[in-house]
Formats: sequence, C-alpha cells, structure tokens
Amino acid sequence: MTQPVTQTLIQPVILTTPARRGDEAAALAAAFAAHPAFARPMVHRDDGRDGAAVATRNAISRAAASGGHVLFLEDDVLADAEAPELVSRVAFPERVGVISFCDMREVPEYAPRGLYERSALGSDGRGWWGNQALLIHRGCAAMSGREDWFSARIESSRGIRTHVAAYGDGGRNCSDIRFSLLVHLHGGDRSLYAVHVPSLFKHVGHDSACFPGRTMGERETRNWIADRRRFGVDR
Repeated sequence: MTQPVTQTLIQPVILTTPARRGDEAAALAAAFAAHPAFARPMVHRDDGRDGAAVATRNAISRAAASGGHVLFLEDDVLADAEAPELVSRVAFPERVGVISFCDMREVPEYAPRGLYERSALGSDGRGWWGNQALLIHRGCAAMSGREDWFSARIESSRGIRTHVAAYGDGGRNCSDIRFSLLVHLHGGDRSLYAVHVPSLFKHVGHDSACFPGRTMGERETRNWIADRRRFGVDR
C-alpha cells in the first residue's frame, strides 16, 4: 500500500545562509505558498554558520513539528512551474522514507518517468548525493531530530571518512551523507530512498556556499523536466 502525501499538509522548509541575498529562498517560498497541499513555507537561515549538517538537521526538525511530511529545499535550486502540483501527487512507496526531486547520479539521463527505489547509501554505498530537493516522510523527519547526526557509527562510516579526507572540513558540511546514513540505519520500515523522474528542481548554484572555490561540476541535475520537454523525451 502507498500513502498519499496530500492526506495532511506538506511543510516546505528552505535552507539558506547569510551569504545569500535571500532572493532565491523567497522565490522558492512563493512557488509553494499558493498551493493548497502545502503549509506556509518556512525559511531557515544558518545564522550561526554551524555548517550544512547542523543547519539541515535544525531545518528539518523545525518543519517536522508540523506533523506532516516535509519538503526540504536548499536555496540553490530552480523550481519548475509544475513542481508544486506534481510533488503534491506523489505517494511514498511502502519502504521509502525520502524522495529526491533533484538527482545527480542515481538514475541515468533520459530514463522513463517514474519513482526509482534505491538504497539510502546510493550507488557507491557511501550515501546519496545532494539534499537539494527532498520530500521526507513524516516518520523520517521526526527520526532525524531524535538521532545523533555525529554519532561514532556515523563518524566512522566510509562516506564520512572519505568526505573529510577530500574536503578538509571535518565533516561539518556533508549533510547529505549524514542524513542518508540516518535513514539507512534508523529509518526502520522506511529505510530506502527514491528518485523521481523527471527532476522537478534544477541545481543552479554554480559556486558552492559550503566549499568556496568549488564549482558544480559533476553535480549537474539529471532528467531536468524542462530539458525533457525541450527534447521531447516524455512524448
């Protein structure tokens, strides 16, 4: 059985940082404010500059207090005009706790429309890539506020150790890997991840707020809905 996300209002929350002007977050909030399936969007600013992992945890926890499913958005995405309506229609598959609407590596370009179930650890077994646009089941959203994002088990994982070695940030900014590990380890009967094709959000942040000097590179959005329209992929 599946559970329609529209049984209760979905709570959007947009994560931004003091480094941004705020225009991006405001545009995303406006896109969802008028749709009846969504609660009034929240904007969560990482004013403490605690790093992406802590900021993501805090943003999801704020939104989870509503009791509904959470639509978590980072501010470096562009929402397609159809995104609010299409997100509102999605149903969580039985074992899935998180659905991504902005995929960068799990599903090949030009894949048929659908929901593709994956391990929360992603294609390399270390964690999914990117928290840009995630629909989080209410149970997983609540779990993420209870469990320790920096536990010894998470710190010793291959994904975190690889990230720390590659980026030199002590792991404070790898919010995607940490969240994927939480879902995998503590998601219970919703420990899987799914990718929605087409992508309804496009990663547009050319320069990384977490890693200055690093550009998007391999983190280009696959199956972006506007490109599929342009090239007639879904006809």
